Amino acid sequence: MAMIAATKSSLSFKKIINTIDNLKPVSGRLEQVGIIKNNSKVILDYAHTPDALEASLKSLREQFKYRRISIVFGCGGDRDKAKRPMMGKIANQYCDRIYLTDDNPRHENPKTIRNSIRKNINKSKIYETSNRANAIKKAIFAMKTGDILIVAGKGHEKIQEYKKIKKLFSDQEQILKNIKIKNKTLSSNLKLNILKELSNSNNISLNLEINNASINSKVIKKNNVFFALKGKHKNGNLFVKEALAKGASLAIVNNQKKSKKKIVVKNTLKFLTEASSILRENLSSKIISITGSCGKTSLKELTGRSLGKISQTTYSPKSFNNKFGVPLSLFNLKKNDEFGIFEIGMDKKGEIDYLSKIIKPDVGVITNISYAHIKNFENIKQIALAKSEIIKNIKDDGYLILNRDDKFYNFHKKIALKRNLKILSFSLKNKSATTNLDSISKEKSKYKISININKIKKYFYLTSFFENDLKNLLATITIISIFKDIHKLDKNIFYDHKATNGRGDTMKVKLFKKFFYLVDESYNSNPLSLKSALKNFDMIKVDNSKKHVVLGDMLELGKYSKKLHVEIGKNINKTSLTNINVIGGHVKWIFNNLNKNKRGIVIKKKSQIIDLIKNNLNNNDYLMIKGSNSTGLNSLSNQIKRGKINAL
Repeated sequence: MAMIAATKSSLSFKKIINTIDNLKPVSGRLEQVGIIKNNSKVILDYAHTPDALEASLKSLREQFKYRRISIVFGCGGDRDKAKRPMMGKIANQYCDRIYLTDDNPRHENPKTIRNSIRKNINKSKIYETSNRANAIKKAIFAMKTGDILIVAGKGHEKIQEYKKIKKLFSDQEQILKNIKIKNKTLSSNLKLNILKELSNSNNISLNLEINNASINSKVIKKNNVFFALKGKHKNGNLFVKEALAKGASLAIVNNQKKSKKKIVVKNTLKFLTEASSILRENLSSKIISITGSCGKTSLKELTGRSLGKISQTTYSPKSFNNKFGVPLSLFNLKKNDEFGIFEIGMDKKGEIDYLSKIIKPDVGVITNISYAHIKNFENIKQIALAKSEIIKNIKDDGYLILNRDDKFYNFHKKIALKRNLKILSFSLKNKSATTNLDSISKEKSKYKISININKIKKYFYLTSFFENDLKNLLATITIISIFKDIHKLDKNIFYDHKATNGRGDTMKVKLFKKFFYLVDESYNSNPLSLKSALKNFDMIKVDNSKKHVVLGDMLELGKYSKKLHVEIGKNINKTSLTNINVIGGHVKWIFNNLNKNKRGIVIKKKSQIIDLIKNNLNNNDYLMIKGSNSTGLNSLSNQIKRGKINAL
């Protein structure tokens, strides 16, 4: 309203914008007082009527939806007595903790006033004391990271009235005095404060430096915090000594003795998850969360690297998308990050719900729905339903981005509309999508990709035009468009992006005195990703060279395994690919359904793949390797890249 008034008074809008930062709140009117190192906030407000108190508390609850809100207040004497139980009810509705104390009792008995207020307050929430200074002190010292405290009723007033006595008393001075004392018990490192608060560890130095978190003692760096997690095969508690020796500033452990560098908790994973969730709520970073049957990691990488060129951004490494990787990645957000980008995986119902509740994304993305992990579901619709769990945990007024070409687009859109989320989409074909492909042309070694976004044309350069690369480009542009002006982005911002290891990256390898190109698709395999990989490989143009394929099993397909492997065989018959070699039990269904001219050999052990390279590949030939991670083909591909074939 002030900006409109200033504009109507002939001030330039640019000048108004530049002035906003210099404005200060009116004293005692929803005024933040002081700065607390653990990101908790004390708000001073003059609200002393039911309407005013509700307006203030409602505003705070809307702004800090997931934070604990406490209040210090009372009611004045010799005034409207009917408002007292009403104000108690309002405080009870919006606040997690209530410090009931005296306001200006004047000529009334302070105890009588407080009794009237507390009629509508839950006993479990209330702390009562007549001494207002003690109430403020108690409330401030109880504040944990991110908590909100409102001290209401007196605002800017400098006196307190008891009968005929008017004594000097300022809420603001009491708040500032106690914040100063409290800050001496806190670290300037928000993460350290969270860890100390959660564990009640008073023996840990406030000067300890903490950067990132790690669960791997082999790669830990100086000033990292080591979380000793228990997995199926390894117990991190056995590697604490190694982590500390390598420079870890702190270790979170269980079943060990406390020390200045160890915090002992019952469950290290639960502790990490709680700490990460608290940190998420206390950073202003916009969180983008990606799920789907395939393409999560490659989309996260493209989005993370691209946003990282224009803003401070943290994104989860590799495929850190489970109950270990998600909280670990979240804890590694930095204070000044504008964006955090995380992927969420699942193989069972409820897992995405659990993980997305921790992340609370501002933007959710569902890449596609396929038969990945179908063994734990009755049908593909159940997979779509499990992926939709992310939708209910996107923040209010948040965004959902969907693949317009996916057959479950309308299904997911309908769920999102019930939450009034903003829905954006991307598509290779559908012109009604928010972001869609317009045309592709080649300019020397570059591919010029023209897109339409919100019906305006823009183009960018890529090194390839494979289908999955195009989808990732469209999805990334859609994500960025929420926060940035797409039309100001450099046309080469995506050009230097390289495929993630094991997800289509191509490398020239020298073995047995010859060069060949390894197209590594070995990180994982499901029907959708395999069809895409085969289509991409088929598109590669070669002159006198040959293409060879090694396929491993698609796993976790349950009762659908035979049907889906057979479909892949029939799909390959429609391509120009030949020399299809297979290794594994399920993948034989592909081989048996291939035309004879497309068949290579059935490989019984991985060392035969090296024989295949040695005997069947010529100079400048191409070899694509694809299979589920558990087949071991990813490890083999990495060894081939490093030339460590003797290990095979």
